[in-house]
Amino acid sequence: MKFINLKPVTFEEVINLYFKENGQKKDEWECRNLERANEKFDCWVLGHILKEDIREIVMPYYCVGGASIIPETGAFLEDAYTNFNSKRKYFKKNNAQFCDRIKIQKNLIQKLGKVKTIYLSEEPLFLGTSYSKLNNFKGKITHLDGLHRLFALMELKEDPKEIPIALAKYS
Repeated sequence: MKFINLKPVTFEEVINLYFKENGQKKDEWECRNLERANEKFDCWVLGHILKEDIREIVMPYYCVGGASIIPETGAFLEDAYTNFNSKRKYFKKNNAQFCDRIKIQKNLIQKLGKVKTIYLSEEPLFLGTSYSKLNNFKGKITHLDGLHRLFALMELKEDPKEIPIALAKYS
């Protein structure tokens, strides 16, 4: 996996970027996730990842409409997206909002020609229901926030070629 133009930043800069791009949310699960990553890794960089490499991002457990899109043991983005796409009608019927968010992200990327930041870590957090069973992915780049954007990017064959990332890493 290749990262481009990495520059060190503070956690405060990461959180400010998150709020700038996503606004203040009523559900702050994502912010707690970023805070947990900051506690574990204590170092952040901003940069880009090549779109061709996003398939190798580890995705934590995720369940929608009573069915797992990503198993408790995790999956690479490519496998998670393939699973989702094969059961898209089921997910649309049981959780239309999930599918709508992917469509919204896809439309935004196409309209603006760019994507909002994807938040990653050098390895899984190994806590909570989402990350606790990802032992097979120790040392692998792992998703913290941006699931719908990543799924939208899997559907887009064209640009952008480089995706902005914030990466939590060991100092």
